[in-house]
Parts: sequence; C-alpha cells; structure tokens
Amino acid sequence: MKTTFLILSFFVALAISSCQKDEDNDQPNSPEKFNSVQEFFDTRNPKTDIFLVTAETGGTFTTDDGSTLTIPANAFVDLSGQAITGSVTVRLKEVFSNSDMIFSGIFPVSQNLMLNSGGEFFLSAKQGSNLLRLDDGVNLDLAIPAQAIDPNMELFWAENEEDIKAANWRRPDSAQGGGVGGGGSFTFNTVDSTYDITLDSMRWGNIDAFMFVNYFNCSFNLTGLAGLDATNTTAFAVFKDQNTVWPMGTQSWGNISGNLITDSHLADVPMNVVVISVVDGQLYYGLADITPAVGITYPIAMTATTSANLDAVINGLP
Repeated sequence: MKTTFLILSFFVALAISSCQKDEDNDQPNSPEKFNSVQEFFDTRNPKTDIFLVTAETGGTFTTDDGSTLTIPANAFVDLSGQAITGSVTVRLKEVFSNSDMIFSGIFPVSQNLMLNSGGEFFLSAKQGSNLLRLDDGVNLDLAIPAQAIDPNMELFWAENEEDIKAANWRRPDSAQGGGVGGGGSFTFNTVDSTYDITLDSMRWGNIDAFMFVNYFNCSFNLTGLAGLDATNTTAFAVFKDQNTVWPMGTQSWGNISGNLITDSHLADVPMNVVVISVVDGQLYYGLADITPAVGITYPIAMTATTSANLDAVINGLP
C-alpha cells in the first residue's frame, strides 16, 4: 500500500511539473530591446571569411559568397620586408549587397560622389598578431561575383584597417588623378560574370563606376514618433536597379534634427529611402518609394517593428 501511494505521488508530481513547463513555454518571449541603431547593425555586419595558408605553398580559397582568392607561394613578408614561413591567417570580407552596405557602414562614396559598386572587399594577412604585406612584385588574384556591371568600372582603394566606420574610396596611385597607395588591375569575365582582380596590396578595395546624376537639396519630415535626431536615427537612400546606398543626413551634406532629415546631395533617380530609429529600446522604421524632386519635403511615417521584419524590408529592397 505504501509503495502504491509513493508511485501515485511520483506520477502526480510529474504531471504537475509537465503542465508547469507547458505553461512556461506558452508565455510570450520578452520583447527585444536595442540600445542604439548601431547595436542592431552590429549583429548583422557581414561576416569575414578566415583562411589558414602555408606561406611556402600558397593556395586557392573560395568564400560562401562565391569569391575565389589565389595566393602564390612565398607571397608574404613582415612589415620590415623579412620573408614569412609557416602558417598565415588571411581575412577576406565581402560587402556586396545593399543590405551589406547598410549593416557594415561601408558605402560606395568617393570624394562625396556616388558610385555604383561591382563589389567591395577587405583583405589582410597576419602571422600571430603581426600584420603582413605582400612581397615586392607579388600579386594576389581575387575573382568576385559582379554585383553590378558597367563599362566604366574602375578599381578603388581605401584604408588598410578592417574595422572602419566609413571608407574613403580613392583611385590607386597608378591611376590618373592619384589617390591612396596601392595598384592593381581587373577584367570582367563575361563567362562567369566575375571581376577578376590582380592585387599588389591588401586593404579595402572596390570595383566601382561613378554615377552621373544631378545632385540637389531635399528633406524628409518624420511623423508618428517624436524626438528623432542624429543620436537615435539614421537614414539611407537605396537606389533602384543600382548597387548603391547613400547615407543620408550625415557628414558634410546633411543633418537629422527635430524629426527632419535634410540632405544636399540626393539625386533625381528612383530610390527607396529607409529610415531606422531606436527610441526607449524599441526599433522603428519608415520607408518612402520616391524619385526625389528639388525642394520638396517628403513625409515618412515611422512605425514600430521587429528586427526580423526590418531584416525582410531591407533585404527586399530592389
């Protein structure tokens, strides 16, 4: 009798525990909160591919996004010019899509002019904590899937540090007009639709073409949410049918203050203007599908959203 009672007590306790767990599982998840727009972006920054290569033999490596990097044997030296042997860590970061540009902050802009990007990338090599460079006369070959095709594409270089807030794209020293250090060349492979790039240094690079557009002043009035300014809000013009994102209301060409975005450098081409804010931990966004005209103030309604919904909006922009 005592044994039977103990067995019954065990199953009753188990049933109660199971019901309690089910009730706990039915509880809604805690609402997501963000301290800033940048915190939302940081969790979506494009990943960096990391490869281990033996310096004496080199090798060929392919990324998940379809780029192929070929490293010849004995390519690396330290910053004093001493030859490197043994294992080397190579980092390759691709910023290809409009969403990649938004989340990374690496925009196709050169000397305040818009560029149409065939593909942005960063390349570096280290042994341990020591930064390496390519030996004199050594080139790497990098083939990237063409993100945009334009007969006026050029090779641009920027800084040699991976974690930068903005890239200042300049032509190589070898190009007319001068620019940042580095050289190289590329061809467009019509069979594979890739840009096959020959690199003589490792840093931020980009295949770009200048966009010939008319620039003018434009503004946007943000409605539905008070207190929006540059501390809690950011905005982008995503050009339709171009691989281009323009950061709005920032740097020398604009401002975000008092729920108003002003920009002196927009263009008269079809675009989606996407505005993102974080207020009291809540994520908001607004979207306007427009072809801007001179002097017009466009209203944009801000709406509370989730990160999953905003991801879908940004990734779905044409």
